[in-house]
Amino acid sequence: MILAKSPLRVSFFGGGSDIPTHFAKWGGSTISTAINKYVYVAVMGTPHNHIKVSYSKQECVTDVDDIQNEIVKNALKFFGIKSNIEITSFADIPTIGTGLGGSSAFTCALVKALSAYLGYEYTNPYSIAKTACHIEIDLCGWKIGMQDQFASAFGGMNYIKYGGELGEPRINVERMDPNGIENYMVLIPTNVERHAAKILDNINFETKTFNIRELSRMADMHKGYLPDINTYGSLLNTAWELKKQLNGEISNSQIDIMYDRCKSAGAYGAKLLGAGGGGYMLALTNSKSKIKNEFSDRTCLDVAISHEGARVVYRDE
Repeated sequence: MILAKSPLRVSFFGGGSDIPTHFAKWGGSTISTAINKYVYVAVMGTPHNHIKVSYSKQECVTDVDDIQNEIVKNALKFFGIKSNIEITSFADIPTIGTGLGGSSAFTCALVKALSAYLGYEYTNPYSIAKTACHIEIDLCGWKIGMQDQFASAFGGMNYIKYGGELGEPRINVERMDPNGIENYMVLIPTNVERHAAKILDNINFETKTFNIRELSRMADMHKGYLPDINTYGSLLNTAWELKKQLNGEISNSQIDIMYDRCKSAGAYGAKLLGAGGGGYMLALTNSKSKIKNEFSDRTCLDVAISHEGARVVYRDE
């Protein structure tokens, strides 16, 4: 049996500029960090002539094309696995529609586990991220970005540059020092789930190019500076205002009230994570207890940086 895990992520600036159709024309940049909440994938061979998949649902099929989970189906096809395998996934926290990049963390952990299972483990995080992007974007056909896969595969806090001049790498990852903000992050659940691809499908990226480029420019401007809570708090507020203008589904009256409550409870800045519409809200604060008291009716999460990305944590030879 192979057990792999890959971290979830928190995105600060530049979301939307990591969409391939955008950065192919305009370039793009993001700043995000992996956090110490993980998705786990266990893979093991079986003498039974089936493919068994256990996640929030259970599937047991004899033909890979009958698998309902699009990521698993396309990952198995990519690796050429047709049968005699069982795959189980679980996570530290619920990952569906949370805005924490759960689908891509699952894909990265799956790529890591399957490659190790086949005997040629992917050890380069760039290869893990690129393969995860290929599975989700090219094979599953999802109109999503590439930030989540790279954030999860690499771990740590990173400035990620998408596109570039001829001859430069298409995607470049630069590690950042997170010490100035690591101990100030709190995640507050909206208790609303949503699917990122559905919201992104409804954004007209051509008409919202200015907003997306401004979000990307925020990442470019601050890549070389040591993050601090005051600066990042103010930037989060600006990023949230720009993000809300992308689509009417990104926020609503309840989410706006949540944001105001975060600020009233002393947060330096706050924004909804992921594509919007639900999931977790990130608050940067030096008084986590005030935020937790303000939202005592729900489970707020203290999170720290995961300095490692996708990796195998158990191997039964």
